[in-house]
Amino acid sequence: MVKEVNRQAAKGYLQKAEEFYETSLKALEEKKFDAATFNATQSIFLANDAFCVHFLGRRASKDHREAVSLHLQAARIISDTSKKSVIAGVFDDRSESGYTERFVKEPDARKMVIQARRFINWVMEKM
Repeated sequence: MVKEVNRQAAKGYLQKAEEFYETSLKALEEKKFDAATFNATQSIFLANDAFCVHFLGRRASKDHREAVSLHLQAARIISDTSKKSVIAGVFDDRSESGYTERFVKEPDARKMVIQARRFINWVMEKM
């Protein structure tokens, strides 16, 4: 269920996104690739929350489809290309890095951390 949020809270979500991103970098340096991936994906979710709250005053609850839908709605407001593929793609990566027996390999963790930085930067530009 979508949650109504005061638009002023968007900056707080972006700050949390940065915090999780920084944690992903540290985990990557320490060769903790699952933690790096998990934290990078969390930073993407939080940056998306910031984006949606800023433009819509709403954020997704736990439903992944809501996150994608709200992202598309917010992107339409600014008449910009969405980053739907980023949002939709990270759900599986987060689940695999945090909730399965699979271990993330270094190249995959590095890609996710880079993707997180790019997504956060994109959100910052739009806000």
